Amino acid sequence: MTSTGPGHGAPTRSGQYEELRRLHRTEVGDGILAHAKRLRWSKAQLQAERQTRLRHLVAWAVERSPFHAERLGGIDPATLTEAQLPSLPVMTKDDLMSEFSSITTDRRLTLEVVEDHVTHVHDNDYLFGRFRTVTSSGSSGRRGVFVYDWDEWTTLALMQSRARLGTADNRPRPPGSSTASLFAGPGTHLSRVMRTFLAEPGDPIYHFPMTLPVTEVVRGLNAAQPDLLMGYPSALEVVVREAQEGRLKIAPLYVESGGELLMERTRDAVRQQWGVEIDDSWAAVEGAYAFSCAAGRPMHLPDDLVIIEPVDLDGRPVPPGQPAAKLYLTNLYNRTQPLIRLEIADGLTLVEDVCPCGSAHGRITDLTGRADIVFEYENKLRVHPMILRLALHDERLVTEYQVRQTARGASVKIVTDRPECVDDIRDLVVRTLRTAGLRDPEVTVAAVERLERLASGKLRQFIPRLGA
Repeated sequence: MTSTGPGHGAPTRSGQYEELRRLHRTEVGDGILAHAKRLRWSKAQLQAERQTRLRHLVAWAVERSPFHAERLGGIDPATLTEAQLPSLPVMTKDDLMSEFSSITTDRRLTLEVVEDHVTHVHDNDYLFGRFRTVTSSGSSGRRGVFVYDWDEWTTLALMQSRARLGTADNRPRPPGSSTASLFAGPGTHLSRVMRTFLAEPGDPIYHFPMTLPVTEVVRGLNAAQPDLLMGYPSALEVVVREAQEGRLKIAPLYVESGGELLMERTRDAVRQQWGVEIDDSWAAVEGAYAFSCAAGRPMHLPDDLVIIEPVDLDGRPVPPGQPAAKLYLTNLYNRTQPLIRLEIADGLTLVEDVCPCGSAHGRITDLTGRADIVFEYENKLRVHPMILRLALHDERLVTEYQVRQTARGASVKIVTDRPECVDDIRDLVVRTLRTAGLRDPEVTVAAVERLERLASGKLRQFIPRLGA
């Protein structure tokens, strides 16, 4: 595939970034309407598109990537079908990082070069004048690094931009609308990089990562008075509580969430406080973006650009309508860093019926968090933190929480205005673990002023015990 972006020059300086971004955003803007038409493609059109892209991707990967040449060498890309995809080996995040330099199809993109760029990047600059680099949050341990060339980044941006045409709240936003982001702080996390890239000229955007003290976030939001408020659900939970207590005085017209499980209580709180519905989304730094629809709660998948395989903890396929513990993702448009059946530990459920809006794109619901964070106790008892998440999210006195696995139970930290609830929370966690099969669980609960977040701004809510 021939790229239309800038040539293979030296790494760009920060002074060049705005001009490159302007050119790049122009391409995105020019392609939105054509890309949006894909939302109305028939099931047959989507299947044909995936089939063609899959064959081209595998052929390219085998030819250009030493890693894929070894693992897929016996595959004939010309006859490969989507139905045969489950016969291919699975990639893991460990593969992604340990074999990084042999996975990429541009030999300049070694892990050392890309990591150096990620570490010293300024103003989200382009690597070699054409590549965008983003990182995962590392919420479950090892961080991932991802590279997109000019055209691939255009596709990812179009995927997110076209979502605005089908979201639950698709009212046009007037010029000059201000945005406040409660996602990642400085760095190359996708939430920050893409939001900055897509920002309209003249539209102010303010970043208030939740690694800041809450008082600073509130002060910044009060000064910014954003029209659009975006953030992780756990961040929205914190700021809407500040609004309920009268410390935060804003009136956003739009609220968007993503990156974590969105609970119904957060939806209710935002609706009651600001009179708006949250637009939820599922964004994977690996190259997928699913968005909510005006016709229903489930989110639409980009079925023309990725293949999602929902599976259980042991990697067995899970049919629509049943919750999957994790998934395998094949990115059909990134040929710089081919991701073919990459394991992503996000739990979700594929919706079986067709959306009332008429789109043939698949839909997902019930995002339940990461499946690679499992508490394993003696006698190989495995407890998925989802049961604790559901229990604790219903506790309205708890603003934030963090559960650390111990040998016989859990150590819990909570942020609350009512420290007298500590005993009730302890009893709740004990009952929940006992229901999950742990006999006589030992649980401690402590009220703290704040919890430390990852550099991405995400809150690591569940921490398994090392060596468990």
